[in-house]
Amino acid sequence: MSILIGIVILFLVLVTFHEYGHYSVARFFKIKILKFSIGFGPDIFNWRNKDGIKFSLSALPFGGYVAFHDPADIANYSKLSSNDKKYVLANRPAFEKGLVTLAGPFFNFVLSFFIFAFVGFFMPRESDIVTAKILDSEDEKLYQVLNVNDVPIKNAQELEIELFKNSGFTGNLQIDLFDYQDQKNLTIDKNVTNLSFPQDKSPSSFFNLSPFLDYSPYISSLTESSVAENIGLEEGDLITGINDYKIFSTIQANQLLNQYGISFYITVLRDGKSLFFILPAKNEGEFLGISLIPDKNSFFDSLAYGANQTVFWITNTFNFLIRTFTGSLGLDNLSGPVGIAKVAGDSLSSGLIPYLLLLAILSISLGAFNLLPLPMLDGGQFLFILVEELKGSPINLKLKAALFNLSYLLIISLTIFVVINDIGRLA
Repeated sequence: MSILIGIVILFLVLVTFHEYGHYSVARFFKIKILKFSIGFGPDIFNWRNKDGIKFSLSALPFGGYVAFHDPADIANYSKLSSNDKKYVLANRPAFEKGLVTLAGPFFNFVLSFFIFAFVGFFMPRESDIVTAKILDSEDEKLYQVLNVNDVPIKNAQELEIELFKNSGFTGNLQIDLFDYQDQKNLTIDKNVTNLSFPQDKSPSSFFNLSPFLDYSPYISSLTESSVAENIGLEEGDLITGINDYKIFSTIQANQLLNQYGISFYITVLRDGKSLFFILPAKNEGEFLGISLIPDKNSFFDSLAYGANQTVFWITNTFNFLIRTFTGSLGLDNLSGPVGIAKVAGDSLSSGLIPYLLLLAILSISLGAFNLLPLPMLDGGQFLFILVEELKGSPINLKLKAALFNLSYLLIISLTIFVVINDIGRLA
């Protein structure tokens, strides 16, 4: 049931928002609109507004569309007044047609930004590093993940994406680590051939790594009359060092603070100044009294988080699409409606935040996919507009129709392939 609910919500939100982008920009330019449809095929439900625009929910849930008046449709076009014909999309300036075409993907990106920003407002402030442990290790050592093949890694998300980018890679794949305890570098490397990651495991687990969600080590509270309070530590201090160890994360800091017993010293950053505190040896009944509950993002931090995440996922989505269509990333890594429904249902059952993050990522995926230069998609339609503007005349209708049918066949074939692929994964 959760799977069904998940995919229905995804479909309604993402497609509606995409098509509303086309619709709203067209309305801004007073362009005549025939129909706004969610889905294809026969109408399940429809109504008309005062301007005569038909809104419908259709039977086949494979997308949606905004239909405009077409001069080739003589029956409808002839009913328009001479003034109304001026506001038919085909008769508008190229920049208006281009903006209407690109508005759908743009609205998908905007939706993702607001979702990420909303989620970011409720999330703790992440550390700029990745803390991980080595699976099946005899000790409990923690490591900072530095690089993947010399590409710097800032968070767990970047680690997984950067590793996944190496799908299909043949050669030596190297991950550089920093040992918190021994304060030295360590390298994990594997010689791989046509690298492929299991669908049910994270790419990092392939390298025997388990990254943690980690945060900057701000002191969130101090216990009254504790050792930490008595020596002058304050709420909001950022711990940057403990003894001879440089501190980057809450996990690392807690690991060392739990060892308190003998005299050691702490370095913190307060109001831009580095301060040094010596903790005396622990006496019976004394306790350190430091809490490192992660600091929440501010309103402006959440906006920055939203912008960073949106740019991050747009960039990587285009990277994956380009690599898929050029053959450097296998088609078996793609997911279709079945796979998306499964993930949507799982994320919904996991809670609101995971589901919203999935919604934001899929919204970017929908926007990016629609920008591909295929005639059936927004990117292809924009390319037609650009070519016609450069050549100063319309593209031959038969050529347009042939290219449209070819792209339609390609997309349908791709859809069938990924559905079969998804079913195979779930079997």
